[in-house]
Amino acid sequence: MKKFTSLSLACLFVASAFAANEVYYIKANGEFGKQLIEIAKQYANDNNTKVEIFVDEDPRKYKDTRILKTGVNKKGHYSASLGKELYEKDCASCHGINAEKRMGKTALKDMSAKDIEDSMIMYRNDSSFGGSMRTVMQNKAKTISNSNLGAIIAHLKGKDAFASEINESENKPVSTQKQQGSYLR
Repeated sequence: MKKFTSLSLACLFVASAFAANEVYYIKANGEFGKQLIEIAKQYANDNNTKVEIFVDEDPRKYKDTRILKTGVNKKGHYSASLGKELYEKDCASCHGINAEKRMGKTALKDMSAKDIEDSMIMYRNDSSFGGSMRTVMQNKAKTISNSNLGAIIAHLKGKDAFASEINESENKPVSTQKQQGSYLR
């Protein structure tokens, strides 16, 4: 069983004592993090306030250390909770809260992680790509970084959205078994 470690705990406290909504991010590990979750839930129940708690295995912002940063890092550990925030802010108004609205040929919920990434790259690079709403998507695609796109995909498709693609692209040992039609030197 994978050791449960809470590396990131994000809490949203909306208290009636404050005139504006304030957001606090608290990073806590292990048992202390679990205790903070329980305290936050109890506070929310006692004061009839809303608290959103996100538990991730990875930091809220992913730092891409690749030399050539083209597209989403398939081996990146993106925050699904950050992806949810970004999706709700930038995408949900057109694509629907559950990615069910079909703006083009296919709704986002029916697209693979690779298809979503490829579409964003096409919107960034090809001015003729897309349907009638292409100018909206082209502008949006240019403002969303690869890291944020990875987080959005992690929210929509899960943290392991690119896992099968990684396994297929890794080098495999060369077989030295002789087969009909093959020659070894």
